[in-house]
This record gives sequence, structure tokens and C-alpha cells, in this order.
Amino acid sequence: MLEIGLNDVSNEDYHGDREFESSSSLKLYLKDPKEFYNKYILKLPREERYKSAFDFGSYLHSLILEPEKTDQEFAIFEGMTRRGKAYTEFKEANKDKIIITHSQFLQAKSMMEAYGQHADACKMINKGRAEQTLCVELDGMKIKVRADYLKHKQIIDVKTTSDPIDKYNVGKTIARFDYDLSAALYTDAFSKYFGLEFDFYFVFLNKMSNEVEIYKASKKLLENGRQKYRKAIQLLKEAKKSGKYFEEGIQEVDIPAWAVFNEGTD
Repeated sequence: MLEIGLNDVSNEDYHGDREFESSSSLKLYLKDPKEFYNKYILKLPREERYKSAFDFGSYLHSLILEPEKTDQEFAIFEGMTRRGKAYTEFKEANKDKIIITHSQFLQAKSMMEAYGQHADACKMINKGRAEQTLCVELDGMKIKVRADYLKHKQIIDVKTTSDPIDKYNVGKTIARFDYDLSAALYTDAFSKYFGLEFDFYFVFLNKMSNEVEIYKASKKLLENGRQKYRKAIQLLKEAKKSGKYFEEGIQEVDIPAWAVFNEGTD
């Protein structure tokens, strides 16, 4: 069970806790209250979409952040496909591990070579602590965060993506996946607990090109994310109090702000 303060727990125990809300649950409630209700309140079994991509991301995280634990948590399947007798037997023999295919292993190896040649990334993820879980109360709600890497006044988040990682496209990726909400939530949680002002850094690794780029979250980015998580907390507190998490029946739909037509001038 998690408690207020720093917690030394496994990734599985962290995600299994439901007393504290996380950036993932807040993002989901902000975007899809009904899906939040089904997943976190009713705890309905959901189809795991993109599991292979998530597993690969976890594998690369392990290689970068906690390489001493990689062999304990992952197993490499040498077969050509995740089907058939050979895969079934391998999975049974490694039922407590995440299965990575040989092609994923080779891809990760190539990306790790590129990461190893990026002096700034290697210097940044060094002399700190990996997978740090912290529980605090923000805006009257119990919140949990799990930082990829923590150093003095720095929170470092490792992201793998197939999208371009130039500054313009990374900004779009951050907005699309609400990474700004996560950055603000993590920054505010650790700043509150330690009484220090933390900075937030993204380390992006591109799965297509093996490029590595580091970006620091701006004050504007953090403030945008802060408004998101505070709105999510407010709405979720109201939902928990009333027991009504989403609107049923026919609802009105609108277009996003970026799609609003502006006639402009010639």
C-alpha cells in the first residue's frame, strides 16, 4: 500500500494502487470520463492496445535506467513470431517476465548505441535515482507520481517515439499525449515534498532514426499542464462526491480550438 512520502515499491505495485490518482488517470478523466469510470471504478477488463510498443518502451527504459534489473524482468524470444508451440512454451517458462522479440532486442541495441554516443543524455542520466515513487496531496486529492530519473532539482523523463523529435514536432507530441500535464504534476509534487523548485526534462529517443534529443519543459508548458491537472482534479473530486462520472445519452460535440475557422483578411 502506498503512503504519503517516498515509497520503495515495484512498478507493478505502483500501478496496482487505486487510493492515489496518477497523471494517467487524470489525463484519462479529462479526455474520456466514461472510459475512466470503466477502467478505474468498475475495473472492467480492457483490451491492451499497443502492448508490444509499451513493452518495448519498458524494455528500453530498463536498459537506460536500471540495466541491473533487465535480465530479471525481461526475456528475449528468438523465434520469428509470437505464435505457435515454441512461443507458448517460452512464455510459460518466463511467465513472470515481459517477453521481447529478437527484432525488438536488435532495435533496442541499435538505439542504445545511439544513446551511448549522446554525451549530454548519458551525463544527465547519471548519479541520480531511477524509478522514484512519491505520494503527496495536491488540491485536496491524493496523488502519486513515479519519476523515471531523479537528481537534485531535476526530473528526467525518457520517451520513445516513432514521430520526429525536432523541437516543433516534439511540441505537438507533448500536446497530443498530455505530457505537459504529467510534467507539471511531477514538478509540483516533488517541489512540494522537497521544498525545492524542480526542472523537468524530456529525453526523446526516436525508434525510426535512432536520434536522441533532450528538451527542458518551459514555464509556459508547465503552466499549461498545471491548468490541465487542476481541472481534472476539480472534475474528479466533483464526480467522486456525486457518484456521477460521465454524462449518459446523446451529447453535444464541438470541434477543438485549433480547428476553429478564422476567415481572416487577404
